[in-house]
Amino acid sequence: MPATTREEVRTAVDLPGAIILDVRTKEEVAAAPLTKKPYKHASCHLDDPSELLEKAEELMPDKNAPVIIFCRSGRRAGKAKELLEERGYTHVLNAGGLSDLESIL
Repeated sequence: MPATTREEVRTAVDLPGAIILDVRTKEEVAAAPLTKKPYKHASCHLDDPSELLEKAEELMPDKNAPVIIFCRSGRRAGKAKELLEERGYTHVLNAGGLSDLESIL
């Protein structure tokens, strides 16, 4: 699947039911929170995505709603995107890192 474009992210964040999901660690969130839009949080480590997998259906019950994922650099967001798509989420976008997303918003 091709990479998510900035325009796709810009459009998706304003769609009804869109969810912005931060998959950084709690420490990263505390040090640099996203301030431009409300978001949900579930850590997704490359070697241990268990928190995301445990919280996914609670945080994002509508598997057809747009889910815009970000982390620090985009790598964990890419992993989270793959995992959510494997679990039936249909509109998942990797917005890259925090600075990427903030520059779009």
